[in-house]
Amino acid sequence: MLMSELLTTLQDVLFDWLAHGLIGFSGWQIVAYTLVTTHITIAAITIFLHRSQAHRSVELRPLASHFFRCWLWLTTGIVTREWVAVHRKHHAACETPEDPHSPQTRGISAVLLRGSELYAAAAKDRQMLEQYGAGTPNDWIERKLYTPHSFYGVGLMLVIDLLAFGAIGATVWAVQMLWIPITAAGIVNGIGHWWGYRNFELADASRNIVPWAS
Repeated sequence: MLMSELLTTLQDVLFDWLAHGLIGFSGWQIVAYTLVTTHITIAAITIFLHRSQAHRSVELRPLASHFFRCWLWLTTGIVTREWVAVHRKHHAACETPEDPHSPQTRGISAVLLRGSELYAAAAKDRQMLEQYGAGTPNDWIERKLYTPHSFYGVGLMLVIDLLAFGAIGATVWAVQMLWIPITAAGIVNGIGHWWGYRNFELADASRNIVPWAS
């Protein structure tokens, strides 16, 4: 009898966790959480990887810099040195066959649908990493965790989302994982160099997509 009651209790706990997770957020709270976390990821790409690391136009304090590194490890699996090297190579060879992700040479469909794959393929070029990846973090945690185990972070985020939200946590995690491949690797690198308007001519094919981006 005790075993039957224990199994029933465990079953109830399991079903409750699957339905509500450990924190019991409502639907709109889960949506809000997802939007906030994906926005932080966009900020990490824009502020840390792009402005601070690739172009050295923003200097971040160590605590802020490490927060962004850890966040990207959890939500994207991006390795700082690899992203920076690919982006610098993009600027050095913009819209040429050497550009790692130009829709002008690789086709808009390839960049939209396989933008993250183009990044990953380019990052395998060790010579490019040496030439364009200089100055990126190379401390103990980068060498021992963030770089060699870049996908442990996204796995940990999956566990966090499932524990927090139950079954719907898998959907939250999927949105978090797809956010950068779609918005940054696909739309920004793809559409932003393919379609839109410009106020003056440049050597590359970059475009503004919306009026407030002028």
